[in-house]
Amino acid sequence: MKKWLFFPCLCVLVLTAGFCLALRNDPQARAEAQFKADLPQLEAAAQALLAGEAAQCPSGWEGELWGEAVCFELGSRGFGPSTSYWGVSYVPGDFPVGFQGLSLAEAPREGEGWLWQEAKGDNCCYGEQLAPCWYYWKMDF
Repeated sequence: MKKWLFFPCLCVLVLTAGFCLALRNDPQARAEAQFKADLPQLEAAAQALLAGEAAQCPSGWEGELWGEAVCFELGSRGFGPSTSYWGVSYVPGDFPVGFQGLSLAEAPREGEGWLWQEAKGDNCCYGEQLAPCWYYWKMDF
């Protein structure tokens, strides 16, 4: 009887590990989940930064004011010229913004969001609205 249970348990373990690895490797899914969990603290930090005050960002986030937007970086990966950064931005005017306040308002639509691409290069930034005034972004260099 115990041998019969081994295979289903092994399958469940492998599927769970695969799901966890997939989530770990998907910056957007990780950023959205962390954004939902930390939204009240992110809102408070955004308001403080917009008011020119020091802000206490939630663990794992780094916040900085870029023009009209407050950008919160959550993660990065890569080395040198092949690096990606991701996070969320708060924009009181509610227009799409990417990495370091990059406006995506004129960028073409891509899927559920916007995709800005450098004219003579390979840099690109994808952004997608998460909530009113809040945008996920991922910048690839």
